[in-house]
Amino acid sequence: MSKKARKIKKYEVLLMCFVLSLLSWFILKMSANYNATYKLDVVFTNLPENKKLLRMSDSLLTVTFEDKGISLFPIELSSKRLLIDYNVITSSYQKKHNSICLQERQLIEYIKKQKPFSEHVKNIHPERICIHLENLNK
Repeated sequence: MSKKARKIKKYEVLLMCFVLSLLSWFILKMSANYNATYKLDVVFTNLPENKKLLRMSDSLLTVTFEDKGISLFPIELSSKRLLIDYNVITSSYQKKHNSICLQERQLIEYIKKQKPFSEHVKNIHPERICIHLENLNK
């Protein structure tokens, strides 16, 4: 083997070791637990056809997740919007009224079921979101 071939072989081995070390570092970092806070834009969907959204107490929800880095990674890559399906999150009792307040427990349970969000919600702020609907005259 010539000197040039040995030198190229050494660089290939060095490059392979470098790539493996980067991969190992990335895996270790992604397996650690982190607290991550995101500000999510709240958007209500599937409102009843005979009602319109008049106002909302907060359109921004601050959510803190505590989970492994690999579980938080999809949130980093996604849009920071929380689409809340009115038909799913509201109870039959709530649907009878035009002023509805979604409590912390309700919001956390809803967020846990939504992709790409983590199931490990540590806390949210504000602790409730109130919406006020208006009947449309037809």
